[in-house]
Amino acid sequence: MDHKEEQEQELEVLKSIYPDEFEEISEGEFRIRLEPEEQDSAAPLTLALHIKFTPTYPEEIPEISIETLDGSIEIDEHEKLYSELMNVAQDSLGMAMVFTLTSLLKDLLTSFVTERKDQRKKEEEDKIRKEIEAEQAKFQGTKVTVASFLEWKENYDKELEEKEKSTKSLATIKKDEAKKLKLTGRQLFEQDESLAKSDMTYLEEGDVTVDVSLFEREEDMSEEEEEDNSVIDLVRNIND
Repeated sequence: MDHKEEQEQELEVLKSIYPDEFEEISEGEFRIRLEPEEQDSAAPLTLALHIKFTPTYPEEIPEISIETLDGSIEIDEHEKLYSELMNVAQDSLGMAMVFTLTSLLKDLLTSFVTERKDQRKKEEEDKIRKEIEAEQAKFQGTKVTVASFLEWKENYDKELEEKEKSTKSLATIKKDEAKKLKLTGRQLFEQDESLAKSDMTYLEEGDVTVDVSLFEREEDMSEEEEEDNSVIDLVRNIND
């Protein structure tokens, strides 16, 4: 097989198929400019298939690379394109394969552009839908579900329980304070020994101090007299 002759014949065919897209770089090296069937005006994308024949091509795969002429592609997109080309090239060994590779790359490019347009359209529709839903939510309020109601009920019961505990605690405090208010002066005096001591500091020379124990003895004597009178009355009733 005359590899050189086969390569020259294939180049002539490619030049006739792609008169405007074919660009010869050097002997046996060229690139073919490719655009999708329907270009995306918002994000145009144009690629080129770069080929360099090896000495024994088509018995071996030529050097293949993908160039971005307009727009941009992601790394994973580039890897996917290159992988597809290499798989087809491997299956085409022994035959002229550039036209097949070129057609494949153009189809993949068209699919990429279409997918991008569809994705952008979907994102725009989702954005509009979310804006509409947000506006409607202002008038509709929050929708109540079984789960949301049970959560609200649990929180409400906890708050109510805390309020009841707080109210009972406050009532107890007020009750204790009320009991203190009902104490007599003497009870307060006896209950708070510090009060009695503090009052002593205000006594000046010549003032009369009060001996509390005298009041206690008088109270004890009164109680004893009452008991004696009760006994006498009982005896009189029995004698009568």
